[in-house]
Amino acid sequence: MTHEPQPDHDHVPERRRLLRRAAAVAATTTGAGVAATVGLPGTARAAPGDHLTMGTTNDAGPATTTLSLGYAGFTLRNTTGAPLRLVPGEQVYPQVLDAPTGTIAVDPLGDVFVQTGWPGDEVNSWLWTSEWATTSVPVRPTRVLDSRDPDLRRTIVAGASTLDPTGRLTPGNPIVLSLDHLVRDGYALKGNVTVVGMAGPGFLTAWGSGARPTVSTVNWSAAGQILSNFLFAELGTLGGYRSVLTVQVSAPTHVIVDLTSLLVGHPSQVVTVGGGAAPASADPAEPPVDPAPAVAAPGEPVVLGQRNSPGVTTVTSAAPDGAATLALRNPTGATLELTHSDLHVASDLAVGTLSVDAVGLTVGNGTSVGPVSDMAFSTSNATMLVPVAPTRLLDTRSAAGRARLLEGVGRIDARGRVLAGTLLIVHLRDIVEYGDGMLGNITVADTTQGGFATVWGTGSLPTASTINWWTAGQLLSNGVITQLGGYETVGGDYYPDVVGIYLQKSAAAVILDATGLLVRHPDSAVVDTPTSTRTAAGSAGRRARARAIRRAAERGDRAVRADA
Repeated sequence: MTHEPQPDHDHVPERRRLLRRAAAVAATTTGAGVAATVGLPGTARAAPGDHLTMGTTNDAGPATTTLSLGYAGFTLRNTTGAPLRLVPGEQVYPQVLDAPTGTIAVDPLGDVFVQTGWPGDEVNSWLWTSEWATTSVPVRPTRVLDSRDPDLRRTIVAGASTLDPTGRLTPGNPIVLSLDHLVRDGYALKGNVTVVGMAGPGFLTAWGSGARPTVSTVNWSAAGQILSNFLFAELGTLGGYRSVLTVQVSAPTHVIVDLTSLLVGHPSQVVTVGGGAAPASADPAEPPVDPAPAVAAPGEPVVLGQRNSPGVTTVTSAAPDGAATLALRNPTGATLELTHSDLHVASDLAVGTLSVDAVGLTVGNGTSVGPVSDMAFSTSNATMLVPVAPTRLLDTRSAAGRARLLEGVGRIDARGRVLAGTLLIVHLRDIVEYGDGMLGNITVADTTQGGFATVWGTGSLPTASTINWWTAGQLLSNGVITQLGGYETVGGDYYPDVVGIYLQKSAAAVILDATGLLVRHPDSAVVDTPTSTRTAAGSAGRRARARAIRRAAERGDRAVRADA
């Protein structure tokens, strides 16, 4: 079959970012007026040593203005607009990477940098945003394809004419399903794929769009079987369709695809959650609170470039469209520094209070019942799931398929079967840099007897199995989610980003495919990012950020071991 022209894949992520941002804005501004974009008013006023002049631009240059408040807070209130605007710094790297804990800056890419950790052991991190972070949204189990049922074949938007008279998929002819009615510009789906009514042995591959990858999602060894497997697949684009899944088989079979979760940049993209309705906004008829006049607390005015102890200082504004928003600008360094105090844990933090501790940025929730603050996710304290193009990591049946093995090559027989009691160590070089985990698929073939295999990433061999088989000559697949670890060879060479596979009781050929990565920032998932792009001229800030993220992710207690 001939597909419709494919959009330039290099531009798809950019379009997705714009659509995700639009979805997030739509979810938070429904029923409210849209604030106008306001530049910094006035001309440069106030130099180090001068008073902060409200309503104009104040520039302290590289000097640091400190408010020593103790329990008191610095409150910014703007009833009709943003209370604070952090202006991106043109040259924030690399100096902010060595800044004190509590430093906050917005880099030229628009990402929020937060320095966490303890003094002397600082950790560079970036706040998760819907611009580039992902989140999994569970949905009611939904059948998106059953090739046996004409009504459940309506999601097919390309390739329907290649089905046989009973609706079975035919070898070498991909079909494309549209999920646009369920998600707006989605990243990936999680669910289940089932094959039934097959005419003979074969395999199925599911992926987003473009050319078929050399991987398999589910395998079967004979006619008349009914087999299922977990499915995690990147969504692609085709023509005007923004969230598509492509399916191809090597032998005639019926296919069923069930959806249980969607990976998106913002939950509002999932139209099956509450009908896709945006959160209700505040009652527009409610009059704004009449703020108190702008005043400084008892004492001297805030002075730029010097230490200030004004007690509680409140800046209020009722100007339309956020015209009086306080904007902080420092083009050559940190935009804002929040100094953490251990005293915060003993008091009720007002709603909206920002604080930075050793773990990351927190937001006060105004109560002492339970946590006194809510932790913001960042690259210092959380990992996200990033879909990647299906990628074969291991196939013990060929020399090329064994290229990533660090251990176990000598225990593979002439038919490509791994002997029972063998530990395989697979290195994910050029796939991920200091990742925390991976999602994918494991397949065993040409088994010698009943047995099982365990896939894991850290510590001693777990008392668990990832895939099981019960007799000789089987071909079976299963979804896999595993941590990644580090591995030190007997020669003393250390490798990060490895996964271990241990076979018990039976020899078998082993195939491992990756479809997703758990990382602290998408920059660590390098499989879809050519080296030339990562090292391009003018990307010094991006390279500095990627190096800092990888350093923060690296740790020495992640060895994969096979000792019980």
